Amino acid sequence: MTTSTTRPTLRLVVDGGTPVRSPQRRWPEWPVPAPGAEQLLTEALHSRRWAISSPSNGADLFERRFARRFAQYVGAAHCVPVDHGSSALVVALEALGIPHGETVLVPALTWTASATAVLRAGLVPMLVDVDPATGCVRPQDLDLDVGAAALVAVHWASVMADVPALEAVAGPAGLAIVEDVAQAHGATWQGRQAGTLGRLGCFSFQNGKVLTGGEGGAVVTDDAGLACTLEELRADSRRYRDDATPRGELDLEESAGVQGANFCLSEFSAAVLCAQLDELDAQHETRNRNYALLTELLAEVEGVRLLQPPPAQTRMSIYEATVVFDALPADVSTARLGEALTAELGRRFYPTDAPLHRSPLLQPGSKAALGPLAERFVELHRGRTYPGCDQIAGRCVQTHHSTFLGDGDDMQDIAAAVTKVRDALVRPR
Repeated sequence: MTTSTTRPTLRLVVDGGTPVRSPQRRWPEWPVPAPGAEQLLTEALHSRRWAISSPSNGADLFERRFARRFAQYVGAAHCVPVDHGSSALVVALEALGIPHGETVLVPALTWTASATAVLRAGLVPMLVDVDPATGCVRPQDLDLDVGAAALVAVHWASVMADVPALEAVAGPAGLAIVEDVAQAHGATWQGRQAGTLGRLGCFSFQNGKVLTGGEGGAVVTDDAGLACTLEELRADSRRYRDDATPRGELDLEESAGVQGANFCLSEFSAAVLCAQLDELDAQHETRNRNYALLTELLAEVEGVRLLQPPPAQTRMSIYEATVVFDALPADVSTARLGEALTAELGRRFYPTDAPLHRSPLLQPGSKAALGPLAERFVELHRGRTYPGCDQIAGRCVQTHHSTFLGDGDDMQDIAAAVTKVRDALVRPR
């Protein structure tokens, strides 16, 4: 591991200075195809079963293979794959049987799909504040006076929400907890995997996620009845048949317990996911080791730190690594921090997604079909503020998890760049 023996110049690259990291040094790329991915894709291609609604020819569907393996990986009894992570949230909420127009609590610091999925399920998202120390919702942040039916508990960036503590408050109030695990594949809370702490756990396998098939999602649960309903909701009211499928017939039967739609995962994405799952834990080890090293390096940089999980979180899953500047001057934006770090390192650093209470992506009134749901959304949020959310979003920048698939020299570069940017932009001048 190399270290710099001279203090970096305070003249930033954005001001005409020399970068901390040579442009010739490359960062890890993403996605990283697993060694067996090409073989499984070829197998899927030549199986002539390109969808779960294809006639049986004796070949096992990759969607079913992945469902079994992922359920085993997270420690859930059932896994129902879908086409996108947002679809996972939609069918999870629909499976709970919540009446049309009821309210669902959603953290204000999350990607817009956590809230728009609620609207797609015929429900109204109610934004709640988050802990400024973790970015996750706490029991004291829940607004129980609005009579909500469910809570979408989002695990954010690299930190898990305390679902057991949330359940202790939400359960007696009649709120079902749906975990949004799009950013926490493989993370654990006191040894239990994210996604298995609430009633249902919803995953995304979109291109940037730590486990990706390009696109895709899944819902996990220990409730067999919910699993059957989920299967119907994602496959036009059909579920997998219990007996062996005769050749030429479909694996799906028209069970029609509930009206569904088509949210089925493609066989090609499922094949990729089967291969990528084999690499996930090794990638976690590399990322977490580098994250720990950078945490140590930044401990010597006053006023700057990496976001840290609470003690009960026994394993991290880093989706977006979050660098927090605790004393950011009012005239320095997180966009400026991100621009400066990106220029120094040749790796993108960026502000958090705009919190949902000021996000241009969450505008239900712009969609005529939502009608009364949009009106109720506006009514619920009139005059509300989100100080915890604004505090953490207003003082941190993030970088993609693949940044941490490198080595110790990469972490040294990040620490040097953070120090340089802190000295130039954050320290009193």
